[in-house]
Amino acid sequence: MRTMRRRWLVGAALPVLALVGVTAAPAAAIPPATPALPAPPDAGSSSVPVGEDSEVTFDSGGLTFHGSLRAPAQPKPGVAALLLPGSGPTDRNGNQTGIVSDTLRRIADGLAVQGIASLRFDKVGAGATGLAGLTPEQLAEYGFTDQVDHAAAAAELLTERTGVPAERLVLLGHSEGGLTALALAHRGIGHGGLGLLAPLPMRYLDLLSAQLHTQLDAAVGSGRMPAADADAVRASLRASVESLRTTATVPAEQDPTLARAGLNSTNARFLAEADALDPVDLAASVAAGTPVLLTCSDKDLNVSCGQVTALREALGHANTTFAHLANASHLLDELGPFPPSTLDVLVPLPESTEFAAVLRDWSAQLGG
Repeated sequence: MRTMRRRWLVGAALPVLALVGVTAAPAAAIPPATPALPAPPDAGSSSVPVGEDSEVTFDSGGLTFHGSLRAPAQPKPGVAALLLPGSGPTDRNGNQTGIVSDTLRRIADGLAVQGIASLRFDKVGAGATGLAGLTPEQLAEYGFTDQVDHAAAAAELLTERTGVPAERLVLLGHSEGGLTALALAHRGIGHGGLGLLAPLPMRYLDLLSAQLHTQLDAAVGSGRMPAADADAVRASLRASVESLRTTATVPAEQDPTLARAGLNSTNARFLAEADALDPVDLAASVAAGTPVLLTCSDKDLNVSCGQVTALREALGHANTTFAHLANASHLLDELGPFPPSTLDVLVPLPESTEFAAVLRDWSAQLGG
């Protein structure tokens, strides 16, 4: 049987250029640097379940998805939230193989404290949903539009179970999930509230390119890659982005480094469809007055606070709460006084105290 190697980069659970495939182990596209400082010590997990999870399933596009419906002990009427995961084979809790952060489970806990029911689900390639019988050829046909369709089906289930109309649901998307949330909002779903948590702040391929350039600069600066080799990768990257945007394909002569970084034929359709959506344009179309939570962090290695500026400005017409965090990782873990490291994802860390407080205060106002 052929091994299915679908890889993701932007907003993945692993920081910049650490790649995760559906069945493949993490791999690096550029020679990794030795961290200057160790990752923070194992602090365990601060995730304490609040309320009760029920196993649920829903169908979309001929696939069956598995998830958890969180029922708070004291539910607030008229409010329910759909939690949307980041990129890659991410499960309902926000985890991937070998990486347990419980990002989405912790969010469900925080919402439950405020009496807000929530639904989270395993994406294709993760958890109980798994590959759902998809062949390698079918995986290559899987696009971002499919992902949004699946999220819309999840919203329909949440409406059925809670009675909250789809247009009044709250959407909280982490990383790539922020783009999914904006796409759903554009379809008229989720005007009850919109959480954009360390979201994609620009077009998909623009952010991917920015991440690659950062890694290439670091590799050249540390002597791990000759400047000429890096320049060749940059030139190939420009050609690949142009090809994806015009033909939804990658060039046959593409630098192999880029294929390992996720710019390959298996991901071409997904990348092209995701890149066609500009988060800034979608944010500008969010209904006026919609409660929005937008976060960034100084210690996020995937998305910088500077990159989020345009997204923040586009949300000026909404009821936007902007949270500029100081010590949260991209996974919304607590880094405290430690500098961010590419190894942070391998260490069990507690939830960011800053983020937990922001989520508490913002969600307490929902449905009022």
